[in-house]
Amino acid sequence: MDGAMTFLMPGKEGEAKLPAINGHLAMAGLSITREDALMLAKQRSELLLETERTEFGPPAIETIAEAMASSPFLMQDNVADALAELQGAFYALRDDLPVDVSDAEIAEAMRGCFDAYEGDLTEVSTLSREGVMAFSKEYRSMRDARHDEAYRIVDDEGRVYAFDPVEWDYDEHVVGWNGEGWSDDWGD
Repeated sequence: MDGAMTFLMPGKEGEAKLPAINGHLAMAGLSITREDALMLAKQRSELLLETERTEFGPPAIETIAEAMASSPFLMQDNVADALAELQGAFYALRDDLPVDVSDAEIAEAMRGCFDAYEGDLTEVSTLSREGVMAFSKEYRSMRDARHDEAYRIVDDEGRVYAFDPVEWDYDEHVVGWNGEGWSDDWGD
């Protein structure tokens, strides 16, 4: 019940999480205020309600702060606003990704994206799921493994054929496998 009470009372949660967040940020000489922590906790509650999610364990902002703390593009003068923007982007991604993608992977990808775009928060917030997650080595390897298993054919001579749906451009008028048209036998 205490977890539910904390969820409903962002003030207490914000104050309780301030040392953990500042502990991560301190490694880079950054910190947030009590008011910043309360704002982040309130935003978290609103985002969880909006996405109809329940969060168990530490709040994502701790994982985000840990991943972002050492970024050369995170500055003290806008650290709270940047964390708020990143938290919003995090929950949007979390809502769009499979459950087996960990919060740490999402934060790692966001950090890579944040650094690649030299701290441009708009890029992190507006890139597609695949665009941001391309910065996570673990996610890419997991996606590639799934892709290889699902779209891989080995013929009798041992040649491997792979199909990449991202590169495929559907056109029913293009010539098919052995020169036949796609719709040649539709009337049968």
